[in-house]
Order: sequence, then C-alpha cells, then structure tokens
Amino acid sequence: MKDIYLLSYSVKGIKTLDQLITLSFYKKTISKNPDTQDYNVKGIYGMNGSGKSAIITSVDILRNLLTNPGYLNNPIVQGNLGEIINKKTEELFIEAEYLVNLKDLFMIFRYEIKLLKDKTGKYVIAHEGLTSKKALSKNDFMETVFEVKDGELISIWKSESDIFAKVIHQKTTNLLINASMCALFYDKIIISEKGTYANDLFNSLLMLLLFGKKMHVYLDQSDDHRDYLMQSSCAYSEELENSNLRKDSLIGHFLEMDGECLNVIAVTKNIVLKSMYGDFQRSVDGLYEFLHIFKSDLQGIEIDKKEYHDAFICSLIMIYDSYRIHAEFESTGIKKLIKLFAYIKEMVYGGIVFIDEFDSNLHDVYLCALLEYLMQYGEGQLCFTTHNVGPMDILKQHKKSIDFLSVDHKVYPWTTNGNYSPSRLYRNGMIEGSPFNVDSIDFIGAFGYSEEDE
Repeated sequence: MKDIYLLSYSVKGIKTLDQLITLSFYKKTISKNPDTQDYNVKGIYGMNGSGKSAIITSVDILRNLLTNPGYLNNPIVQGNLGEIINKKTEELFIEAEYLVNLKDLFMIFRYEIKLLKDKTGKYVIAHEGLTSKKALSKNDFMETVFEVKDGELISIWKSESDIFAKVIHQKTTNLLINASMCALFYDKIIISEKGTYANDLFNSLLMLLLFGKKMHVYLDQSDDHRDYLMQSSCAYSEELENSNLRKDSLIGHFLEMDGECLNVIAVTKNIVLKSMYGDFQRSVDGLYEFLHIFKSDLQGIEIDKKEYHDAFICSLIMIYDSYRIHAEFESTGIKKLIKLFAYIKEMVYGGIVFIDEFDSNLHDVYLCALLEYLMQYGEGQLCFTTHNVGPMDILKQHKKSIDFLSVDHKVYPWTTNGNYSPSRLYRNGMIEGSPFNVDSIDFIGAFGYSEEDE
C-alpha cells in the first residue's frame, strides 16, 4: 500500500442525509502486508435524491477544513454551509478512519469534526478530535492525540518532552473555533516556523495533514454552488454598487473557497506562471496521450498563450488532420475528460480521489476500460458516484467495491450472491433499499394523455 489509505468514512447532516451513514473501504482485519490494491475502487449507486452527491460534497468540506485555515472565515463558504447543512440536524458531523504506513509500522487514525452554528449564525467547530492505535494491536482502545471542544484544547498527547505540546497550545489559542487543529498546524508550524519536532504528536498531526492533502474531490457542475453563491453575494450587497474594494474582496473569497492543490487543466483560460510553463506544457502533453485513446484522429494539442504580467493565459487548441478547434467547442464528453485528467492521474500515483457523477457524458465502454485500468494499476483510491450499471460487472471482481445508497439513506454493500449479477439485480429492483417502483403509467398524472390513446 501507499503511505496513507482511507479505511472508512462517515457523515451526518449534509443535504438530505439526516442519519449517520458509513462507507467501508477495507476489511475489518489489518494484516502485516495490507492488500489494499484489491480494495482501491468503489462505486456508489442510488436513486436520484438518495444522497450520493451529498457524500462527495462532505468530503470536499473535510478536505478544506483540514488544509485551509481560513475556510470557515470565508463568507461564501458560510453561505454555502447555511444552504447545504441539513435543516433537521442543524449540524454537520464527519468522521474518517485511515491507515498509515510508518516504515512498516502500521497505525490507524480516527479523525472527527462537528460544525454547529454559534450565536451569531456562523458555523464554527463545536468538536474535533484525533485518536490512534497500532493497526496490528488486538486491543480496540484508541489513544487520544488531541481533543478540542468549543474552541478549547481539552486534551493533547504529551511525551516525556512536552515542548511541542506547549507550542501547539500557544499557537492555536483562541483560533480553534474557526479553524481545525490540522489547518493551524500547517499554517503556524509547517509554513511559519518551517520546523520539525521529533515526537509522536508532531508525526500524528503531520499524517493528518498529509491525509487531507491526499484527498481530491471532483464535483459535478450542478453540485458546485460557488457561482450561485458569488452572484447572490453580489446581488444582495448594496455596498457593491459603489465599492470596487468590496467587489475585489468577494472575488478574493470566491477564489480562496477551494483549496484544491491539483493542477487541473481548464478547457479555457489556464493562468500559468511563466516559471511553471514548462510543467504546464508537460501536463498538456500527458493530456494529449490520454485523449488520444478516446479520439484516435486527434493529432496533438497546441497551447495558445497570451502574456499577462508574470504569467501566461493559456487556451487549448485541438489539432486534427484537416482542421483545428478550440477545446471549448469539443464535445461535452471530451471536455469532461480534460477536467478529470488531473484527478485520474493523481489516483494512479497514490491520491485519494472522489468523483461525483463519473459516468456523465462518458461512454460506457470507455468508462469500464478506464476503471479496469485503475483497479489493476492505480496506486491510490477512487470512490465515485454513478447511475451507470455497466461498471458493476467490472467492480464486482473486488470486495467492498459497490455500495447501494437507499432512499432512506442507508448503505447496503454488495455481497456475492451465487451467480447473480449485481447489475441485473439492480435493474430488477432486487437490491435491498433500491426498489425501482416506478412504472410508465405513473407519468400519466404528470403529463396526462389524450382521448385518442384510449
């Protein structure tokens, strides 16, 4: 296995998910040499409105909480949380358990965080905690690394030399209500001090940070609400009409909302620092090799660059035998593949990647071939939502690779059932919690029918 592997993920309180649901990515028993390759891809199935996209959205929130110290201070983020946190629970709870390989010493860490509204209506961190244990230990007891409640550090692991514990306490005082311990560790220790401490507390926080950095989330455009929130913020800000400063501030918040560190290639307007142009060119070369699999007549990708201060604004020009075309005018499927390229590449090299609506605009044959490759050669993890039953017969080759999310928000993992195909059972409504009880006549009430049909 790579250094970090996600074992389980639990969430409650986002969109329609008002009950705790848990996704399991590995078997219960951890062996000396974990065979994570056989568990590296998971597909989540469920009817519309069952909460698939909500799960992926919550992972994106967790990633930002772990890596971005200013995340909860962003007004656009606060507006987004106000819309998507479940109105019944009025709180968001997330828990992740992950396995870390520390030079053949395997450790299990469990991280949890809860967001609640404070008296001013702002979402803050009500509780946060990290526990750990040796993976091969038969004892289920998890030792506390740190625990935070209502912004106060109430427990922290200390060794014989507790200097680093004191440093952490000093650096995070009065800040833990609005930023996670991990994000502050990154901001106040790793970046500011550029120092290291040789103890288990430092290593545990570093592994938590690396876990956050290894997660990457692709949300389908319909579930990425930042444009809507940006427009709403502008529309309801009376100051905006006469204040360029206010406008610049909103745009800054908008750009800072997503702390994604992947170099995702955009279909249009890639802003590339001149010092990084060589790396961007190599990424585009890799993108061509990827797209050429799907479009054999594609002969190359040219970069149209325009100078802008210390950067270039780059667009992609697709080269064919008798014509050239801007990538913006490619098919929807090709544009989707351009966006996904960086995420798929990251999974191949060890990242933990979540993709919402992986199948949208992608041909079933291509999707299945890509999944087969990732299952066999990908060194990271991929979890994706889909409505396409085609990949089921690929996924069923591995354990814990198919989860069904019911309309009442319960997870039903696929288990082998004789010679039955999961896709056939799913189509026939025979998967527990996923009955397809819609018939053609049900649409009569919505659209009616003419007398001539009688």
